[in-house]
Amino acid sequence: MRFCFERKNFVDQQINPDKIAIIGEERSLTWSQFQYEVEELGQQLIRFKNIKQPVVIYGHKEVEFIVAIFTCIKFNITYIPIDIIYPKDRLERVIEIADVALIINCSKQALEVNSILKANYKSGLIEFENEHYSELAVNDSVDQLIYIIFTSGSTGEPKGVQISTQAVQSFVHWMRNDFSFTHDDVFINTAIFSFDLSVYELFSFAAIGASLLLNSKTVIGHPELFLKRIGQNNGTIWVSTPSFSYIFSRIKSPEIEQNVRFFLFCGEVLPNTLARSLKNHYPDTIIYNTYGPTEATVATSLITISEQIIEKYNPLPVGFPKKDAQILIEDNEIIIIGPHVSLGYLNRPDLNEQKFFSKANQRAFRTGDLGYFQDGMLFCSGRNDDQIKMHGYRIELNEISAKLEEFKSVIKAETIPLIRNNEVKKIVSLIKIDEQLAKPEIQAIYDFLKRKLPIYMVPSDIKIIDYIPLNQNGKADKSKLREIYLDKNQNQ
Repeated sequence: MRFCFERKNFVDQQINPDKIAIIGEERSLTWSQFQYEVEELGQQLIRFKNIKQPVVIYGHKEVEFIVAIFTCIKFNITYIPIDIIYPKDRLERVIEIADVALIINCSKQALEVNSILKANYKSGLIEFENEHYSELAVNDSVDQLIYIIFTSGSTGEPKGVQISTQAVQSFVHWMRNDFSFTHDDVFINTAIFSFDLSVYELFSFAAIGASLLLNSKTVIGHPELFLKRIGQNNGTIWVSTPSFSYIFSRIKSPEIEQNVRFFLFCGEVLPNTLARSLKNHYPDTIIYNTYGPTEATVATSLITISEQIIEKYNPLPVGFPKKDAQILIEDNEIIIIGPHVSLGYLNRPDLNEQKFFSKANQRAFRTGDLGYFQDGMLFCSGRNDDQIKMHGYRIELNEISAKLEEFKSVIKAETIPLIRNNEVKKIVSLIKIDEQLAKPEIQAIYDFLKRKLPIYMVPSDIKIIDYIPLNQNGKADKSKLREIYLDKNQNQ
């Protein structure tokens, strides 16, 4: 049994219907139960004949979150996944930008979001609040949106990346045909569902009729619990950022050695040293390295990192483009072309004009990533703007600075990454304050940011400085800012 993304429905019901589909921390579902709960939730939703789309799915690693996602796909309802790690301000801003009328709350916490329809969905049961606000509008476009994922925005506004049916089908076809996964595999989830890395396991397990092992933030934060869970549930496909796997590359875990068949990496640079360490500890486990932005439906290129590749290349390649995609290098910038490219940012015609265009009747995207080809393979070499990746998350440094400047006594803010061995180790902010006002407590600024930004975007350190140095173009001089920060730290 599996989920067909072409038909947007469950197929092959006679094949292993009692096999486990989703392994949650509180409950699990067989494939037949999975189908039943999708149908039941769908019937509850479609009674609102004119649902205004998109809808928000809110929670953290619940089985119900997965059921809600596939209910939306089956019943042609565009969804926005939002994890509970996001502050209320961020949730409310997404609701406002996307003009959301319905939120499906899969979490255990109550949501104080007014004037929209709320569906509290727990243990397979749904309860509606504010029904009189409900008006769902049927989405019948030819290439209907499947999901919208909000990423960091350079102006202080999150950007909604719109991923269509055609894009998802292109991605799933690639997963089914080029990754050697089988219906016997168990995909090990690490990423939150607001992060598009999670789409790897969410859509792949469903498309091939495999199983999905969900892991909460609590489990992931305790390596011994995480490894135990892998061992108990025979997890075979490890999907994560390279950063997440560092701690596990330093030990030889019997749970990984006996169960994991593949390491699948995406979201940031895979260091040569990390790949080498994993190969030394787990020589029989295949390492996949992939590359791609959210705007190109998770990933676009793939390569198997062999011992020969590790010996020959440092940095490591990110591989070859998938068969229906094309990758070009223009002025050192990576351009992605293909059916998996996003339809654009939600309600952002200004950005769409800058980043998206058409080439040979295909959608194309200017990634902002720098790269080059060598031996027919793509290599990445950094960014051409203020966007960074840290622990797999895409972070616009300007968004952090914009939020800091909303604090009453901050006149100007600049945020910079601290990089070692081509990897962002932490982000720090330097601020100029209004001297006519009382000097703020740094903790008060941290508390303010935590109400405005996801926790992974809150800088590791905030320093008050006398002035913001400028370069010859009149812009903040990031090199001098870095020197100022390091000098202040050394003198403290």
